[in-house]
Amino acid sequence: MGPALLGVAGRTGDPVPQHRSRRQELRPCRPGLVAELVRGDADGCLLALSGDLSRGSAEVVTGALTNALVDAGRVVVDVSGLRLSWNPAAQVFASALDAAGGWPAARLVLLGAGATLAESLAAWRVPDVVPLAPDEATARQLLLSRPPAVARHLDLDGDSSSPRRARLFVDDASRQWGLGALGDDAVLVASELVGNAVAHARTSCRLDLRLDGLGLTVAVRDYDYRGLLVPLACSTAGRREHGLFLVASISRAWGVSPTENGKSVWALLPLPYQ
Repeated sequence: MGPALLGVAGRTGDPVPQHRSRRQELRPCRPGLVAELVRGDADGCLLALSGDLSRGSAEVVTGALTNALVDAGRVVVDVSGLRLSWNPAAQVFASALDAAGGWPAARLVLLGAGATLAESLAAWRVPDVVPLAPDEATARQLLLSRPPAVARHLDLDGDSSSPRRARLFVDDASRQWGLGALGDDAVLVASELVGNAVAHARTSCRLDLRLDGLGLTVAVRDYDYRGLLVPLACSTAGRREHGLFLVASISRAWGVSPTENGKSVWALLPLPYQ
């Protein structure tokens, strides 16, 4: 990544300055796209993106937003002057939030999206994870509550320590999201799915968690494109049990989806009140 979009001193990773009220225009990160730090204080920061969000600028914007989220924690982005010339770039906001660790440590709200941009964001389900606000006061309020959907991920190596890392990761997310007893089921499912990936795919994998109105989705993506996982996994006691049958018994639904270079095994756990 080149000069930091959000780094006032021009260095990637510089902290967002506190108590800055003067609007400061930063160097364009790509032709046609400009970012401005409007204000930064102890409660977070207000940024403005204007110009063209395109294939060429999407990665830079993701990195810049991630830096702001890591530094400030709570970020409102004024997108009233932003136009979208490549529809998949709408995902940069959710990607940045995920890369920064997700809610509640990182919080992001978009301000002032025009009708065309709002429609494109909705088509990619961005407002589920990154709410839209009509004004700054509403945006500040939205920062205080959990959005309709929250997500985070963990990249894992294909070794024997990965199931344990997965359990710790899911347990931490479950506590932060207030899942209660559902968190215990999620820990078990994640451990089984990661254990299968390690034992049978024998590749690195990515563990994804998403909590929304449908429930909690636990998905493990590996990089072995060959067929379905063998429905056996090692339990924590070292015995070989019917891991995926256990997953199926505590899930509302589960399945396998192909990816461009592997497969994703997922399970949907119902919320207690569903």
